[in-house]
Amino acid sequence: EGDIVKIDWNKFGKYEMQVAADKSMEGHGVPKNTEDESNWRKAAFKRPMSPEELAVLGDGAGSEWEFAWSGGSFPVQFKADGYNHFKCEDFPAHAHWSLQGTKLHISWGQYGEYDMTINAAEKTMEGGPTGGDWSKDWRKAKWTHNLVDNKVVEFCEHH
Repeated sequence: EGDIVKIDWNKFGKYEMQVAADKSMEGHGVPKNTEDESNWRKAAFKRPMSPEELAVLGDGAGSEWEFAWSGGSFPVQFKADGYNHFKCEDFPAHAHWSLQGTKLHISWGQYGEYDMTINAAEKTMEGGPTGGDWSKDWRKAKWTHNLVDNKVVEFCEHH
């Protein structure tokens, strides 16, 4: 609502934060209790998101990419769900992704570990299995669309 950010961290509580011109935030737990000296929160703006983060996180829910290898291609999702789940209907596994600069790492359960380099301007990725010979065992990905936040948290038995 305007310059108010509402946060629901489930078991860690609900908060309302007022956003200032410098992008810092100050607020309180909900319900507001002025008698409770610990019922306050502050956040300082650290930095804008990188082009690579924006490509993967999309509008905030994550993004879907067409993931290709020598055997074909299929859709994959990079979820922005607090756990960074990596989801693939064709090859399901409890999987995660992480990002350091332009390097995206996929830990894909029984399907292995993969390292990709993101080209944020073109919304593409190239790479392959971690430690592998990418000239022979390559992977590529192309962004297809941002995921829609449907306000539904998917159950994960691992978290």
